[in-house]
Amino acid sequence: MRGRALGSRLILWGLVAVVALWLAAPFVWLFVTSISYQRNLLARPLAFVPPEVTLANYKMILGLVRFHAEGQAAKILPSMLNSLIVAGAVTLLNLAVGTTAGYAYARFRFPLKSLSLYALLFTRMLPTIVLIPAFFLMLRALGLQNTLTGLVVAYCSFTLPFTVWIMKAYFETIPDELDRSALVDGCNRFQAYYRVVLPVSGPGLVAGGAFTFMLCWNEFIVAQVLNTRLGTTTLPPVIAGMNGQINIDYSVIAASGFLAALPAVILVLVFQKYMVQGLTAGSVKG
Repeated sequence: MRGRALGSRLILWGLVAVVALWLAAPFVWLFVTSISYQRNLLARPLAFVPPEVTLANYKMILGLVRFHAEGQAAKILPSMLNSLIVAGAVTLLNLAVGTTAGYAYARFRFPLKSLSLYALLFTRMLPTIVLIPAFFLMLRALGLQNTLTGLVVAYCSFTLPFTVWIMKAYFETIPDELDRSALVDGCNRFQAYYRVVLPVSGPGLVAGGAFTFMLCWNEFIVAQVLNTRLGTTTLPPVIAGMNGQINIDYSVIAASGFLAALPAVILVLVFQKYMVQGLTAGSVKG
């Protein structure tokens, strides 16, 4: 029996190691490429361990080293700031509106509740590319094309349903007695929500906020189509634009990609525990 248990554990840990390696390998290779010289990346046979390590690729992005694609590389940091502004604004709006809507769906009964809830889910199931013509015409009519505000409006439209569903599921795990006790103590419904329920909803807020931020941070198609004016685009289209250069610097592109991936990776590592709790809330009842 002990031999069987040991064998099962070895198989389990072996599978975990394989999955972890499969998931981490692209990120590790991205980092290796970012600290390699271009000539070593094009050499054959390819060396998976770089014979020479350099930080020149990051210096090129920061504008400390001149090279042929420095014009495109100079857009990396400003576009990263644009991504941060857009993702942060969308996350705050989602938490403010989506959390309140999730609480209403979890606590109240009203006409067409189920229909409206599944209608929200249906909008999230639509491919983003289908919505782009409507976004384009709407933002042009409102004068928001090629603006960060227009991107915030577009991103909120397909991230808000996700936040509403996450928060609804989480609020359903919080006992109704908390609300009733607050109402008995003299709070109105909003005060019960704001002062009693919301402070104990940390995991749900972190899960909804983190996934909203990552969706906006990594989004490419909407930003590529709606924001074409210099200075208003976000990071993914700028990195993709480096492929259009005459000489493609794979190492510089990798350095840009590594910098772009860092915020999402750090976010997941810091809030991993709360994200799991928020996403699994409501999966088990009884």
